[in-house]
Amino acid sequence: MSNCLNCQQAGKHAFCNLGQASRSFFESNSLNMEYPRGSTLFREGDSTAAVFVICSGKVKVSATSREGRTMILRIADAGDVLGMSAALTKGEYEVTAEALEPCHARVLHLRHLTNMLQQYGDASLGAANALAMDYRAAFDEARLIALPASPAGRVARLILDWAADARKNSSDFITMSLTHEEVASMTATTRETVTRTLGRFRKDKIISTRGVMLTVLQPRALERLCAC
Repeated sequence: MSNCLNCQQAGKHAFCNLGQASRSFFESNSLNMEYPRGSTLFREGDSTAAVFVICSGKVKVSATSREGRTMILRIADAGDVLGMSAALTKGEYEVTAEALEPCHARVLHLRHLTNMLQQYGDASLGAANALAMDYRAAFDEARLIALPASPAGRVARLILDWAADARKNSSDFITMSLTHEEVASMTATTRETVTRTLGRFRKDKIISTRGVMLTVLQPRALERLCAC
């Protein structure tokens, strides 16, 4: 398996941009783990044992209310660090992380994380950057739900965010790895509304779909829908 130095994410993310000494420590003390689709990396409420640096694949991050309602907070991608805030407070995981597709991650247990942060300043900066990314993800989720006035606007906002991520990876299309039920969870609406909304977007030629591939044909139409 390739090491961090040869990884395509090297230099791009919070824990993928470490100096030689801290990177060597990280590689020597972290575990290479493979997670099949649907497997759980960690669960909300479990005692924090480690942080997870996603090397490839997508991970669904969700939280559950006391009534059992689940909300998807974000879709983590290569380079994201999961579990950092819980690790630093030595508390419980605030969320559940589940592989949306086959994933590869490096798992750094809490004891090694503490040692690395104490020894290497750039690792501490990486941890701070990881927390900042968590904050940004929480802000983006709040914006997605609170600002668009209609369910169609929230779905439109989500598609635009996905399209922006796809462009960063030089892709013209979005891979729809979520079910309509999961899209509904992210947009505070119902599965039926999501299905109806996507159908209307296709009919109006705002988007096109082929299997799990979605292409935005009229971004300005989506922008008008989610305008505040």
